[in-house]
Amino acid sequence: MLFNTFVFLLFFLIVYSVFLCFGWFAKKQKWAYRAQNLWLLFASYFFYGWWEWFFLTLILLSTIIDYVAARSIESSQNQMVRRIYLAVSIFANLGLLFTMKYYDFFAVNLVDSWNQIAIWLGGSVATDSSTYLLKNIVLPVGISFYTFQTMSYTIDVYRQQIKAERDFFDFALFVNFFPQLVAGPIERAQDLLPQLKAPKFPTMDGVQKGLYDILLGYFMKVYVADNLATYVDQVFFAGKSFYTQNPEIIQAMDGSQVFAGGFLFLTQIYCDFAGYSFIALGISRLLGVTLTVNFETPEFSKTPTEFWNRWHVTLNRWFRDYIYISLGGSKYGKFAQYRNLCIIFFLSGLWHGANWTFITWGCLQGVYTMIYLVTFSKKKEDLGDQTNETTISFSSKLSQILTGTFSRVLVFSLVAFSAVAFRSYDANMMFVYLQKFLSVWTWDLSPNNNVKNMFGLWEEYFKIFLPLLILDGITYFKKERYWIFMTHPLIQTFVLSFMAFLILTRGVFGKEVIYFAF
Repeated sequence: MLFNTFVFLLFFLIVYSVFLCFGWFAKKQKWAYRAQNLWLLFASYFFYGWWEWFFLTLILLSTIIDYVAARSIESSQNQMVRRIYLAVSIFANLGLLFTMKYYDFFAVNLVDSWNQIAIWLGGSVATDSSTYLLKNIVLPVGISFYTFQTMSYTIDVYRQQIKAERDFFDFALFVNFFPQLVAGPIERAQDLLPQLKAPKFPTMDGVQKGLYDILLGYFMKVYVADNLATYVDQVFFAGKSFYTQNPEIIQAMDGSQVFAGGFLFLTQIYCDFAGYSFIALGISRLLGVTLTVNFETPEFSKTPTEFWNRWHVTLNRWFRDYIYISLGGSKYGKFAQYRNLCIIFFLSGLWHGANWTFITWGCLQGVYTMIYLVTFSKKKEDLGDQTNETTISFSSKLSQILTGTFSRVLVFSLVAFSAVAFRSYDANMMFVYLQKFLSVWTWDLSPNNNVKNMFGLWEEYFKIFLPLLILDGITYFKKERYWIFMTHPLIQTFVLSFMAFLILTRGVFGKEVIYFAF
């Protein structure tokens, strides 16, 4: 069930009406609070089962395993026993994720590598790698999100950072809470569980901010992302089958088109994922629950480290808290720090999908970050804070503006380059497109491949993206997400009406979220 469909609107109106009825009595009547959570749990299972009812067995299995494992960890004083229960939780979740998402990728690569070695050594090759594939396996929606969320809970209980949840139904709601179930944010139990266990009723401030988040989310998703998709699909093709049936078609693409396509896709996936996250944030606010903001205007980042503090915040926080710090972080010197960064960026790429294109994307982010830390970060420390002067000359101010603008364009361009790898269907397409991106372009103004030339793509890009770029720019420089409510009522009316107008007149409804594939 997609947020951007009529059926979800109907679903939410029914769920919300009953939720408010229970919420009216929840602060005074314990049965109402209990009924409120059970109703949300039922609605969440119905929401997830809308895609495929079989998926419910997998998420229920993960819920039961982590509930029992956490209770067992907390009740045991034996460190070895605690570790065994933690291992059961981690291996069960990762085993489920590996089977459903990664088995085919590793099976094909291992068999193909074995066959290549056998040929070199003059031996006999194994059966064709396709023989070992799991047939008819459909990737469950959101499996990468909820497995990471439940694993973080068990690890936190093991580390004695939180108490194990005794109420199974409240814990099940933590795992299945429908606004953030299929596309995040990946919440920590210490942040979300206390809110779910408390009586919930929306405040006026929460309703106001929630409705704005929903409006902004739909604006980003159905207007910006889904309109950009038309031009992204011209460069990268709408479906893998079209490319696999005509693999030579990528040779007809000019580097200038790939260059523009990289920016188009990076902006599309940002607005697609962030938009869906903001809708989830707004819906949760209407339910009296505050979720973590998952994207914070990343397109204005001046450094790679700032970009990753603003892009998919909860996933990066997960890797930091459970992988990077566990490996030692930066405690054991620079070499260990860079090694740990390489590991988490490699794993981040692998988390996104079982394909060398995603792994390449993750590794490129690691390279960018290490180059910045080695080359520029130390220089910034040596320069110190020079912004404390009481007066700044015009030339210094102009230099800061130009330097800041150049840094932002450079960082966004580097990420756009890696986005070409992310969007490619396989390694062959990725290498061809990256080569075209970096090679001398033909600048053909009338290409014969049924794709707009670079200038036409840029024109469509800015026509669609410019309104959001202005909104995000104000948010970034004001450092206030809800700045719209601090402006004059006429400005509020104009901005909100303009967003709603573009959604209703230019919005594309019903398209799936890109991150559902992860």
